[in-house]
Amino acid sequence: MSTELLHYTSYAAFCSIISGEHLRFTNIGFLNDAMEYQYEICLFIQAIEEFENKSNIQDRFDTSLISRFTFLNQLYTVSFCENGDDLNLWRGYSPKEGGIAIGFDNETVFSSKNVLINKCQYGNPYKDIIVPSNYQRIRHKFSNIEAPSKDFGHIKFTFDLAHVKSQSFAAENEWRGVVIGINHKTNYLVKNSMIVPYMDLKYNRKSIKEILIGPSAHQNRIKEALELMTKQFHISCNVVKSEIPFVQY
Repeated sequence: MSTELLHYTSYAAFCSIISGEHLRFTNIGFLNDAMEYQYEICLFIQAIEEFENKSNIQDRFDTSLISRFTFLNQLYTVSFCENGDDLNLWRGYSPKEGGIAIGFDNETVFSSKNVLINKCQYGNPYKDIIVPSNYQRIRHKFSNIEAPSKDFGHIKFTFDLAHVKSQSFAAENEWRGVVIGINHKTNYLVKNSMIVPYMDLKYNRKSIKEILIGPSAHQNRIKEALELMTKQFHISCNVVKSEIPFVQY
């Protein structure tokens, strides 16, 4: 069953997304929480070490292999969420002058099979999954990798890691699109005194099901402009206004 996923953004970014038919994927090491992916890797390594301690395993697995072969500097991600018209998300992901949330169909937003889009897991999903059979499989996998980018099982494992987040963010109900940056052009922008690597990847305009205008004193005029834009780019979707009373958020 398809799910409508919202991408919260600014007016300027929205215009670029619609006109260019691209979504921006940010290098996972340069998100607002720069240590987020490291945290996910550490959870997995911790689960392995706890299993080894509990099982009294003397010949320890070299866990540095996990950090070495998890595409640490090559993963790029774009965020969506299930929450529509959420004041906390307007505040967190749109500028003060206002924003827009684009509602995409999760099954058709990307035609490329290289992009994996899934719901994030919150907390520690690895706590109880390291059992003898899994442990041996993991050791074998990471000890015999020659070309990680061509190993489907390894890629899936890496993408699963990229969908794990701290429990403190659970209220966002985030989904992520994840891709390996190999064979894609990398661009750079300046944000919050940082230089951030990103990639623009094509999406399907026909996957847009709704455009939600955030709290603003100018919602009616913005709605008129968006209806002209959707007509120009042949986008058949609902253009609706946030029901949150206007506040200077």
